[in-house]
Amino acid sequence: MTDTTDRALGPLPRTRALIADDIVLHLERLIVGGDLEPGAPLPAERTLALELGVSRNALREALTRLEGLGLLERRHGSANRVSRAIPLTATLAGRLQAVQADYDHSAEFRALVEPRIARLAAERIDREQLTTLGELLARSADETDADLSARLDIAFHTAIAQATANPLLATLGELTASWTVEARVLSHLEGEGRRVSHEGHSRIFAALSARDSEAAEYAMRIHLSEIRDVIEQARSEDAHATRPQQ
Repeated sequence: MTDTTDRALGPLPRTRALIADDIVLHLERLIVGGDLEPGAPLPAERTLALELGVSRNALREALTRLEGLGLLERRHGSANRVSRAIPLTATLAGRLQAVQADYDHSAEFRALVEPRIARLAAERIDREQLTTLGELLARSADETDADLSARLDIAFHTAIAQATANPLLATLGELTASWTVEARVLSHLEGEGRRVSHEGHSRIFAALSARDSEAAEYAMRIHLSEIRDVIEQARSEDAHATRPQQ
């Protein structure tokens, strides 16, 4: 289990008007991305506030909201801990549907970065890494749980970045997973999205197995385009369903 007491979790990236909103988003992404594992303790509030560069009042507000979302367990007299069961779909997908800018930034970032990572991975991937990707692909084939499907998706793309054998690109792959997690969750909510994701991963895996860098880059680009269509459809259907009837 990750020990969060001996490493910094900040500083806090600022993107929104309210500091508490940024704290919630930052810690949420660390939890979903695996930097904060289920059951892991958070640093003491005073320490965490200093690391993030925020007031304790703003931090407490954010922690209360994270507890309400089911992501944190808070008990008087003991450390705040990451929940052992993290409800990704319940907490993340709805926010992305309401925030167009977050989604646009996520899709644009992935389209620029991940195809090139796949190209380099095809040139350098080893047998053990291919085995890992194959196992992740097999596990996702008939997965019906949206949370687990999204986690397998994150693991698959992170493993491709690690296969570049470039620690900077591997780190970028991990950051990409945390920065784009809302979009990933939304794309796995329905069976059609999970099917499209698995088929795209299958094509990428085939190209990586063949050590075909051009095919890997192309397969990743097509995969991301298809996932973007899935998310756009989901957002459109949600907007239509929630539009007031005339």
